[in-house]
Formats: sequence, structure tokens, C-alpha cells
Amino acid sequence: MPIRPHRQIIPRRASAAAALGAAALLLCAQPAPAQFLNQLQNAAGALGALGGGGLPSVTQAGPSNLAGILQYCVQNNLLNGNAAGPVGSSLLTQGGSTADSLYQSGVNGLLQTGQGQSFDLGGSGMIADLKLQLCNLVLQHARSLL
Repeated sequence: MPIRPHRQIIPRRASAAAALGAAALLLCAQPAPAQFLNQLQNAAGALGALGGGGLPSVTQAGPSNLAGILQYCVQNNLLNGNAAGPVGSSLLTQGGSTADSLYQSGVNGLLQTGQGQSFDLGGSGMIADLKLQLCNLVLQHARSLL
């Protein structure tokens, strides 16, 4: 007769109490309700902008914003300036300007994803590998516009 491993049986009341205690701890650890709501809305906006591969679509960004993102990527050592610089300059000659607010958003790491939404490359939770992939996508798309 095989020996069965010992299984601890936890009464339902004890497991329900543990779950309630864990939920209370999570609620206490959350920021103020208004701040938490803003975080949820920002996360939902970012998720809505993501494509199937987990990266946002770059096709809705205009030339100024793409040029700004390229500058951001160069400044953060995600792209080589010799490759990205001329592409960004060419985009700006197509109707953009470094004084444009969309360019400035790009320099600050905000990719315009359409419908008033943006994706923050500079976000603290953004993985460096994903930033690199996104910068390469932006460069590819920018080249296709020239």
C-alpha cells in the first residue's frame, strides 16, 4: 500500500479569515483613493495603447513626436545617434519643429499612441529590453515615413 503525503486540512473559517486579513493589508498598503484611481486610469490607458506584442503601436505618432522619441532614445543610450539623428532631423523637416509640444513630449519619453493617449517610455516599471525594442520600432517606422 503506497504512503500518501500528509495533507494539512485548514478549516474554511480559518482560510476565509486569512483571505480577509490579506485583503485588509492590501487595502492599507494602497495610496490615497484619488491617487489610486489615477494610477488605474493611467494603467488602463497604457494597456489600451498596447499592441498584441505588448508594445504600443507607433503608427499613430506624428513626425514631431517620432523625432522627439528618437532623441529620447539617443539620450538614454538606447539608439546610436549616428543612426537615429539623421532620421529625426529628416522627420522635423517634414513639418515638425523642436518647439512643437509633441516633439517635447517625445524628448520626455511620451509616445503618442492615438486618440489622445500616450505611452511613457520613462516609466519606472518599463523594462530596459522593452524600451530598446520600442526605440527600434520607432526608428523603423520613422524610416518608412521618409
